Amino acid sequence: MVDLSGANDGQKKAITNTEGPMLIIAGPGTGKTYTLVKRIAYLVFEKNADPSSIMVVTFTEKAAKELLTRISDEFMSIDVDCKININDMYIGTFHSVCLRLMKEYSEELSGNKQSRVIDAFEQAYIVCRNMEEFCHLRGFNGHIASTENVRKQEDWKNSMKICRYVNQMMEERVDVQAMSEDEDEDLRFLGKLVLRYRSLLARKNVMDFSSIQTKTLDMLDRDERILQAVQEKIRYIMVDEYQDTNYIQEQLVLKLAGKSQNICVVGDDDQGMYRFRGATIRNILEFADRFQKDECKVIYLDENYRSEPGIIRFYSSWMADSGAGCFDWGKYRFPKRLKACKTGKSDAPAVYACAGASPEAEKEEVLAFVKKLKTNGNITDLNQIAFLFRSVKGSEAREIAEFLEANGFPVYSPRSEMFFERTEVKQALGCIMFCFPHYIQGLKNDSFRYPISSELKEYYKACRREAVTLIRDDDALKGFLEQWTTEIRDLSDDSEEGLLDILYRLFAFEPFRRYLEVDITGKPNVSRSARNLSEISRMIARFSFLHNMHHITGSNKEMIAEQLFNIYLKYMYVDGVGEYEDEANYAPSGCISFMTIHQSKGLEFPVVVVGSLGNVPKKEYDPLMYSAECRYFHRPPYEPREYIRFYDFWRLYYVAFSRAQNMLVLATKKDDPKYFGTMLGELPKTGAFHKKDQFEKVRSLRFRRVYSFTSHIGLYDGCPTQYKFYKEYGFAQNKMFHTSVGSLVHATLEDMNKCIINGEKDRVNEEAIKEWFSLNYRSMQEQTGYSLTDEQQEKALSQVIRYFRHRKNELGKVWKAEEEINLVLNDYILQGIIDLVEGDGDTVEIVDYKTGPKPDIRDNPHRIDHYKKQLEIYAYLIEKRYGKKVSRMHLYYTGTLDGDPIISFEWSRNAIDETIQEITRTVQNIEAKKFELKAQNTYACEYCDMRYVCEKR
Repeated sequence: MVDLSGANDGQKKAITNTEGPMLIIAGPGTGKTYTLVKRIAYLVFEKNADPSSIMVVTFTEKAAKELLTRISDEFMSIDVDCKININDMYIGTFHSVCLRLMKEYSEELSGNKQSRVIDAFEQAYIVCRNMEEFCHLRGFNGHIASTENVRKQEDWKNSMKICRYVNQMMEERVDVQAMSEDEDEDLRFLGKLVLRYRSLLARKNVMDFSSIQTKTLDMLDRDERILQAVQEKIRYIMVDEYQDTNYIQEQLVLKLAGKSQNICVVGDDDQGMYRFRGATIRNILEFADRFQKDECKVIYLDENYRSEPGIIRFYSSWMADSGAGCFDWGKYRFPKRLKACKTGKSDAPAVYACAGASPEAEKEEVLAFVKKLKTNGNITDLNQIAFLFRSVKGSEAREIAEFLEANGFPVYSPRSEMFFERTEVKQALGCIMFCFPHYIQGLKNDSFRYPISSELKEYYKACRREAVTLIRDDDALKGFLEQWTTEIRDLSDDSEEGLLDILYRLFAFEPFRRYLEVDITGKPNVSRSARNLSEISRMIARFSFLHNMHHITGSNKEMIAEQLFNIYLKYMYVDGVGEYEDEANYAPSGCISFMTIHQSKGLEFPVVVVGSLGNVPKKEYDPLMYSAECRYFHRPPYEPREYIRFYDFWRLYYVAFSRAQNMLVLATKKDDPKYFGTMLGELPKTGAFHKKDQFEKVRSLRFRRVYSFTSHIGLYDGCPTQYKFYKEYGFAQNKMFHTSVGSLVHATLEDMNKCIINGEKDRVNEEAIKEWFSLNYRSMQEQTGYSLTDEQQEKALSQVIRYFRHRKNELGKVWKAEEEINLVLNDYILQGIIDLVEGDGDTVEIVDYKTGPKPDIRDNPHRIDHYKKQLEIYAYLIEKRYGKKVSRMHLYYTGTLDGDPIISFEWSRNAIDETIQEITRTVQNIEAKKFELKAQNTYACEYCDMRYVCEKR
């Protein structure tokens, strides 16, 4: 039975009304996540809804993880022995849900592999590297670049602008072919721009985030069978943060819901602030209008559990204001009246002003206020304070942060984009640069094929100086870099070494070794250097992939460094690189948080200081976009154009003000704010604050993390240090051959097994296997950039062919393939993918593929025992989920040339508790960050990139 005793009346209505469309208007701090979790549990346990019939869409992956944790907590509180596989539910962002739908349905019918998905940086990078395809379009100079000279100097800004246009056109489902033939020259340019962009992505076989959604909707529009199958499966749809959705997302929701119309959307129109990403507030304001009159239930969640009454009154008053008549809200927001559930402990104000006559005075006032909070005992940890700005890269945020740190108050500001200014980053880049004499010479003479700005040139010279300083005092490091310099200068043939090899071997020397040996459990600034080095490794790995330069060769030795520094890193430098953020620890202990207002969305802090009050509403009118909206969007413009900047400004600061729990402070220099001056004059000053109450602690975000057998448990058990570098720090893995072969064999066997499951056993033959193998190999190349020699491909293919021949007469027993299962435990979720389940009736056997040769059990008892325990968990979950008895478990070694390739085990439930306890101990060690143990698997050392710095082998 779902416990609703803690729910208020509005929440109960939202939870128990499950049929038909519903709009939940949830103000800040009103428990919308609690409501969603309870509603999902109510559907499953009270309405007996199949988990696979539930789709919940969140705005971020972080929100999806938190939701998944809270759902699993709720399920376990209802039924400790819960048999529900939470992975059956469609929970995630629009992009992740769409990718899952395409994988489940489009591949099944077409046999095509999904295109590689690219992020926003790579999207802009591809455009930038192919600017010649766009710059000759009539209208480019003017709409994208103002002059030819500007175009050449600012390709990155131009590419960002192109991406903004194409994303908007695709998300609005504009008929760009018709637009490209329009009589209007400007619209014709925009249509051709999008067509060329689409052609570019098609040639590269990649999908950007907008394409994921458009291709999913196209799939549903194009194939009635798929649409019907999806609609029959997904019966209940919930969408969080609906005010931040765009046109295509609305269409996806309505299309997926079909005739049942069991759509529940949750949001707050007052917190809509992603117009710059194509979001429109009209989706939530007009949601009820999409249905018959009175068909859509509208429920207000208006009981605020977060903020002091004075804070709620303040930000409610802000939204009721209209800037002294600057604008009129009209129909463009829902009226609401938030009620405070907290009762203040004293009559002292909760909202204050912190103002100085100058920026220096403002900083002094801020410092005095922070000291007072500590002295009064209002806070026990600096993480109870958060400073919010429109941008943490601006002078106001940076100067206040530096001033606080100079006075002994650490600041946590990972998005201030200080990455390239960090000493360890300059040192690493300088040492890599040192190995390429041609590049150093080009830097001295300014003789590059790809010129760079004087600012970047000076930065690279500073990097080189850092390297020179290091080698001046370290003969070993000097000898290492000089050896690489000589080898690269004299290189005439191919080599097996790449940029990542230089970086990882560099870690054997100081100060890099010291950076990597810090206490990982300390404050963020303690391990920041190590995490920044891992970021460099990922940047280099991505460069190697995008430029197809995995190795340094005689033919590319001059160009590889110039393309790295003058093309790839140049754009990274311009775009900015954030530093590490722990998504489960958004406010690290001992630090004051500095973040953007957008970044703070969904968070709360006991004390919130809002800066950037000198900002004004910005008029961001784009005539070309407006013309496209009027002529080609499926809906006419909505909000009054002259008021949009005010609406967005008011909503932005409403979000900022509503993050505060116990105290809200508006910080500014006295002559600064145009739109906040009146209210600042009415607020008490922080100098008059003498409240002695102890404020709330920062709410911890608890994620029940997902651990898989192979990539987590097996990796840690084999080598805790390797786990630390690859999983905790996220260093890029360099040599991928051994994993590429295994993935290729597994993918082809999966194709074969799923073909049988789909009732097409007669299609399975050696020719079909070769075709699947070829498709998978091409997909692997596109996804990873790695290639195999003809001999390596032949060996991998022969493993699949040998398996097919060996098991030809048993293929009819295939029941499930690549079955993802999970076990929800108290502190984590154990996840595994079963390669094959086969059998008839109520009895099945499970098979796990291993792509190496069958080992001698006597020589590898620990490894075999680990695999056995893995299979025991799989067997336990199969019995628990499907009610079928598992009779036997098998390891199938596809690399075995002669003899029996199978190792078999009998399945007994007796050992399952001990196996789970052992895995739990491993997880506890991982979460306690115990990485100092020695490697148990010496095989892991052979391919480990950290072998140069590791002393535990």
